Amino acid sequence: QTRVMLRWSVYTDECSEDTDDCHIDALCQNTPKSFKCICKAGYKGDGKQCEDMDECDNDYNGGCVHDCINIPGNYRCTCYDGFMLADDGHNCLDVDECQDNNGGCQQICVNTMGSYECQCKEGFFLSDNQHTCIHRSEDGMNCMNKDHGCAHICRETPKGGVSCECRPGFELAENQQDCRLTCNYGNGGCQHTCEDTDVGPLCGCHQKYALHSDLKTCIETCAVNNGGCDRTCKDTATGVRCSCPVGFTLQPDGKTCKDIDECLENNGGCDHLCRNTVGSFECSCQKGHKLLTNERTCQDIDECSFERTCDHICINYPGSFECVCHRGYTLYGLTHCGGVFTHTHTHTHTRTHTQSVTVCLLT
Repeated sequence: QTRVMLRWSVYTDECSEDTDDCHIDALCQNTPKSFKCICKAGYKGDGKQCEDMDECDNDYNGGCVHDCINIPGNYRCTCYDGFMLADDGHNCLDVDECQDNNGGCQQICVNTMGSYECQCKEGFFLSDNQHTCIHRSEDGMNCMNKDHGCAHICRETPKGGVSCECRPGFELAENQQDCRLTCNYGNGGCQHTCEDTDVGPLCGCHQKYALHSDLKTCIETCAVNNGGCDRTCKDTATGVRCSCPVGFTLQPDGKTCKDIDECLENNGGCDHLCRNTVGSFECSCQKGHKLLTNERTCQDIDECSFERTCDHICINYPGSFECVCHRGYTLYGLTHCGGVFTHTHTHTHTRTHTQSVTVCLLT
């Protein structure tokens, strides 16, 4: 008596049946025997317990050049007033306020990094609202006089003199007339970071950038992450310039290189077949042709020029050939010719008979 033991297993999909104990911010992934929990992007932990990862809490400030705001499972970059977020979601670019209604200035609007300022034409000075212009007076030492000397705001004193004040974000210089910029106004004219010093704002840049010769603007540099370029990176006075090798084209983002499919235009110059490759292309020929040294042109192969291509007669055609046999011969296969004859064999036993055998002779 033979006993047969049968074993079977029942597959359980814990992830679909919600019988897993993964954290709410984790993903359940089935395995051959069980399941495992993996924390979602932006979270850290063993999958059973997941906590938000603060992407802003590192030396790179999450890659943000101004403010980094951590949110559950993610983060976002924001910019100071006077700046706008670049397309990469990290860098901050100056907003040209003068392009919109002349910045609200009555006469002249001058854009600056992170801000702007209104100026007046000759014979006028800027009023306290810093936008409108007032005609100067030639009489007396008062705020209407063109020689009052205040860089920003002029106040008349009870004693008949003038007192100078500065706009918010500026501080009055030692001469009590000029106004010195601070980091509190337009980020001190700095594109990225600003530090107040005794001589004025000191600009700095995020780790991915280098300070421009104007000591305010931050530009990408090839020394860090190849300047973000896919292939070739070159440092210029205005930042990095990316370029691509032959067979690739630079994309609108100015950094990515995309393969050119040369076969799409005029078949790549190939006579017959064109096959695109990464950064290049290849020409090939149809059967019965060969590629010439220019790697574009296809030439017919004259098979009849080879020795013993056909047994008898060889006729060449473009891309092919044909074998023909002499009269009285039959073509066998593609190239061979054979003759046909009849052999009569007679032998005698109790009776005589004749047998004919057809034999093919190849020549």
